[in-house]
Amino acid sequence: MNEIQLRQVDLNLLVVLDVLLREQSVSRAATQLHLTPSAVSHALKRLRVLFDDELLVRDGRRMRPTSRAEGLAQTLPRLLQQLARTLSPPAPFEPERSTRTFRLVAPDFIAPLVPLLLRDITRTAPHVRVELLPLSPRGVQDVADGHTDGLIAPQALAPDGLRGRPLGAWDWAVYGRPDHPAFARWSLSAWAAYPHLQVRTSVREGKGPIDRRTEALGVQRTVGAVVPHFTMAAPVLAHTDLLLTVPSVAMTTASRVYGLTRRPVPFELPGMHLALFRSATEGDEPGVRWFLDRVFAACRALHAPTADADAMM
Repeated sequence: MNEIQLRQVDLNLLVVLDVLLREQSVSRAATQLHLTPSAVSHALKRLRVLFDDELLVRDGRRMRPTSRAEGLAQTLPRLLQQLARTLSPPAPFEPERSTRTFRLVAPDFIAPLVPLLLRDITRTAPHVRVELLPLSPRGVQDVADGHTDGLIAPQALAPDGLRGRPLGAWDWAVYGRPDHPAFARWSLSAWAAYPHLQVRTSVREGKGPIDRRTEALGVQRTVGAVVPHFTMAAPVLAHTDLLLTVPSVAMTTASRVYGLTRRPVPFELPGMHLALFRSATEGDEPGVRWFLDRVFAACRALHAPTADADAMM
């Protein structure tokens, strides 16, 4: 007997066969399927050709299944149920009942976003857990593979296997203690005259946008200290003559807490365009979409605190 090729199988025939094996009657199967007895008889003929077996043999007023048909009667219902589940749309996500853990990869300069995000989520999904993971090459790959739910990163990063949603541009600013001597006569030369604090969290090697731009201007800054996290920056700035040039989102909360002064960058520097990335293959799952919509809303609120942050209260 030749092996059956799936591309030759009409799935509707298997549905008819499932009912025929249960009813063991063409007329009763036709009633169940809302078809005419003639249509069911025609389907049975095609099934006999497909399986190279009589399947059902007339025995008086009944139809008796062959041994092949008895085997199919055991396996076919389960296979059809599995196929139905596979073809059905995913179940809707119910945040108020969910106990899922969602994971977001992000640089720690978006720390001011976290309270807005958690406040929104705990209000609508009290049992959901959120984990923040550091931005790293491994973390980026985990999002692409669907092991992690989302990624906030510079839009230019454009990792393979991900789809991005723009979050807008964030202006750069310079921060230092209120009585910093550079702020008395703020200029490019004052900016370059004092040592700078650098936060090294990028997943990319090489020079960043600040050094590339100042080199083009013929200006060189001195890096006096390097720290691994933005959360360490504000207390250092508050008690030293170091300056920090960062996207303004990084210091939204810390600058107020530590009483830091903000100045515009004394040279042209394009804003940092951020994006919210998701897996190209896994990111449309309803729960992931719900979570990333919450992240996007929190980013909007942080970007326009006077308008959206109050609305999320």
